[in-house]
Amino acid sequence: MLKGWLEPAIEKRLWEVVTICEDENKELYDDFNVTLNRLKKYIPLELIDDLNKLEDIFLQKGSSIKTAYRTGFDDGLTLTQELRNTI
Repeated sequence: MLKGWLEPAIEKRLWEVVTICEDENKELYDDFNVTLNRLKKYIPLELIDDLNKLEDIFLQKGSSIKTAYRTGFDDGLTLTQELRNTI
């Protein structure tokens, strides 16, 4: 019940964390993008889709950030409940 009540705040914070992580990795993404675009000049057209898949995979790290944040939040709730039960 508590988690359902907190869901809007969790979702808001989750997106804040994603933005922070994206900002921290901007230089890495820029380097990746430069390299990818350089490769696109030399790769045959039939392999361009494979390069685009690599870019999609790279960009999906945001999903991992969301999973990590939710797992950390759930662990925090569980730890809090366990500590209350031992007092």
